[in-house]
Amino acid sequence: MIETQARVLEVEPGAALVEPMEPSGCSACGGNGGGCGADRIGQVFTLRSKRYRVLDPRGSRVGEAVVVGVADGAVLRGSGAVYLLPLLLIFMGAMLAGHFAPLAGRDGWSIAGAATGFALGTLWLLWFSRRAARDARFQPVILRAVSENLFVLKELGS
Repeated sequence: MIETQARVLEVEPGAALVEPMEPSGCSACGGNGGGCGADRIGQVFTLRSKRYRVLDPRGSRVGEAVVVGVADGAVLRGSGAVYLLPLLLIFMGAMLAGHFAPLAGRDGWSIAGAATGFALGTLWLLWFSRRAARDARFQPVILRAVSENLFVLKELGS
């Protein structure tokens, strides 16, 4: 489970709007206290604070500090479905169209095949995003409240 701390901003039945308390929601992984830094790169391109809608089975209160988690496999499955499969469809469309096309116009057919693969990938993304939005395995969830008297020590890199 990938976890981060957040503060509850709004509540609704079964869900809450939270804002991460740490600058990077992905600092849990990585060796020397870093993670991959992808969130820090994203912060350069956004001006507003990050707020996320998460599932709230425990009934949190506004202002409460909570621990939000996402299942380990959800990130890998989601990124594979969103990035890898559409790219494979584009490449496969280009290769298949180029393979079965007449020799003289092979480049044009390859471009058309890639465009067809792109269209299929877009349809796949629409279907997958609707399915994932309803699937609790892909949703972040509030796991527990942050204990007020709990200290978390992080190792500092030398």
